[in-house]
Amino acid sequence: MFYRIHQFAQAFFPRLHPSETLRATKILSPGARALFFRQSPAEQRHALSVAQSLMIYQEILSSSEYLDLITAALLHDCGKSLVTIRLWQRVFIVLMQQMPDPLWIRAEKGPALWSAPLKVAKRHPLWGANLARKAGLNPRICLLIREHHTPGTRLGCLLHKADNEH
Repeated sequence: MFYRIHQFAQAFFPRLHPSETLRATKILSPGARALFFRQSPAEQRHALSVAQSLMIYQEILSSSEYLDLITAALLHDCGKSLVTIRLWQRVFIVLMQQMPDPLWIRAEKGPALWSAPLKVAKRHPLWGANLARKAGLNPRICLLIREHHTPGTRLGCLLHKADNEH
């Protein structure tokens, strides 16, 4: 419960520390940097937190795996930048993620007021992977972004776990 309250506060009042943003920009290529800054401040805050969680793997991954994983963490929700998501919609998505699948499916087929945020939640990984590909990012980063909700790789599982912690 307290975790969700903290998550809500971070979404409502995202605090981006210049040192974190600077560290991210040093890691990201120019195309990736542009995608990072297209994200809302709340998404940037979330991405920085996810990337921070994954830094513990630096010693056990190859340098290319680690760099790709951190880059994907910083951009995994960049697909959301294609639409405007209101705070109440973010809360609705989080609440619906706790509900049984049939309820999600029913709401997704309902009025746009309820279905639009759910469609964004479901489709933003694909949108983000397409944005990353167009920005010239390598296929592994694109795959990690695409699979961050439904991981099929070892690195994807790490990203998924870190994403769910924030």
